[in-house]
Amino acid sequence: MNPRIHIYTMIAGVTLFLTACRHVSQSIKDTFNTLPEEQLVSSGANEGITGFVADEQALIQAEQILRALPQYGGHPIYLYGDIHFYDDGRINAKLQHPENPEYIDAYSYENGRWNGPSPVQRSVSDDLRGKLVALDSVPFRTVATIVRNYNEKAGTVIGANPTDHVYLIIRYGTTQWYPNHIDGTRELWQIYFHRDGSVASFNRK
Repeated sequence: MNPRIHIYTMIAGVTLFLTACRHVSQSIKDTFNTLPEEQLVSSGANEGITGFVADEQALIQAEQILRALPQYGGHPIYLYGDIHFYDDGRINAKLQHPENPEYIDAYSYENGRWNGPSPVQRSVSDDLRGKLVALDSVPFRTVATIVRNYNEKAGTVIGANPTDHVYLIIRYGTTQWYPNHIDGTRELWQIYFHRDGSVASFNRK
């Protein structure tokens, strides 16, 4: 074989080998640096949502969606025990079953939709009647009133923070909104609300 042709053949072979190596190397990098498709979409619930507890319109919408659930069509809705509202758009609630008043179901709200129901186990000694309150008497928009009044008072206490979590406790036929205290750097205040969210009392401890 002509020595010159032999040299050209060897150079071509080495070039092809190096090119193949680069393709394999890039393929390996791509494999380890590429996330699965489902991970490219954020999995964080309600990511980016803030200010929900102070947003009266968003709270009204959440209540309207709840009332529109097929199982509650034509039935009054009663909250049981407690209901929690979070600044990232979540709500956790327990409701009396629309057909069997002895049953309680758990529901959760996030990303603009209600999930549930999930059955709640109850003891026969539970005070069912004392833990029920009609949703009509504590509409969700009340939460925005609580936040506004709480944060206004917190603004007068040095070192106190605004609230981003509001919840209602129902016991013995009465309702109590929380949080019910404001912690400052040097002072502690108690604050209580009427059912409609207006301030019932505000006293330093």
